[in-house]
Amino acid sequence: MAPRLIITGSTGYIGARLVAMARERGFDVVELGRRPGGKWRIGDEPAASDLEGAIGLVHLAHSWATPSEAAEEENVNISGTLKLAETAKAVGVPRFVFASSTSSRREALNVYGRTKFRIEEHLAASKAASIVRIARIGLVYGGPRTAMYGLMAKLAALSPILPMIGLSRKVQPIHLDEVAAGLLALATGENQPLQTFVLAQERPISFAAWLRILRRAQGKGNLHFIPVPLTAALLACRMTKLLPLIPTVDPERVLGLAGAAPMESSESLRLLKLNLSDPAMVLVGEFGQTHEEQSRREAQALLRYLGNAPTEIQLQRLCEGLRREGLSPLGLSPTMIRHPGLLALFEPPANRTPHRLAQALYLADLASEPERHPGKKAGFFGAILAISSDVLLFPFRALLAGRYR
Repeated sequence: MAPRLIITGSTGYIGARLVAMARERGFDVVELGRRPGGKWRIGDEPAASDLEGAIGLVHLAHSWATPSEAAEEENVNISGTLKLAETAKAVGVPRFVFASSTSSRREALNVYGRTKFRIEEHLAASKAASIVRIARIGLVYGGPRTAMYGLMAKLAALSPILPMIGLSRKVQPIHLDEVAAGLLALATGENQPLQTFVLAQERPISFAAWLRILRRAQGKGNLHFIPVPLTAALLACRMTKLLPLIPTVDPERVLGLAGAAPMESSESLRLLKLNLSDPAMVLVGEFGQTHEEQSRREAQALLRYLGNAPTEIQLQRLCEGLRREGLSPLGLSPTMIRHPGLLALFEPPANRTPHRLAQALYLADLASEPERHPGKKAGFFGAILAISSDVLLFPFRALLAGRYR
């Protein structure tokens, strides 16, 4: 019979990959809180029958609904984790892995970091202390572009000039697969000599260097920064919730970055037999796998915007032209690709050769020309309509043309 492993938070960024990896390695995975008929949520008393027979439990779930000013006994992340760990101990689960963070500190700037630290303290003093293993996880990247990783990738690709805080702060990236492998080792390995493990790169890099790695991996040029004070950054976080076309940034993330400090990880990695990859090399490979598909979708959108039904030869011709001119991919949003007519809002108001979108549309026009059938010339009313459309769109183009510069 396959060994049974329990995982909470199984639908999250890390949890989903951990579940997939555990099943690939032959484990019978129980997604606590996701079982048919099961309604467990963090803070609830777990049923002993849900935990019995497991060789380990990995606790990734975290409730963001608890107010920051809540008293400790009312914080479900603290009370819920303790209930879960002590029930696991009582029914004979030999290992309880708590997913913490390298932002875990008594005086962390963000609530998340302080809460993780308090949970660690309570677990160490609890009845379940003997089965507890704490995994302090660094800056996770790779895989699906969601969570903090997806946000950073979008910000790095957004513009060659980026206002940002904490540029000199040291971060310790670790790939999603490496995190999952480390958690699995902690949940299934015997007689680990440490209680707290750090899953993060041994050699920290500055946050500025990390953002440059993300941008280069996406085929973009260099990245320049405008240092931003923390108070201004927190104000900007509130503004992102009001402005369209800009990724929303949680102030908790900003505070976590502002208070970041590296942790020693070499001994943890050695014990878990983890050899971490170079993020720059890994990301180039990951983004490269999607560049060709993304470039093809963008080429289709550009040709459709110009009124063409793209043929295979036109797509090949345009993809090659975009690649040769360093415009592949442009970074069009999924909405733009689905609705190419929206590109009208982002065309520069004048013919500007250095503009990336303008260049791409010029290449799309050239790519479709050999197969283009001569159409009827626009009449007087058609010309008036085209001119009126350009006049109406001019303010939007003046405002938004910098998006794909």
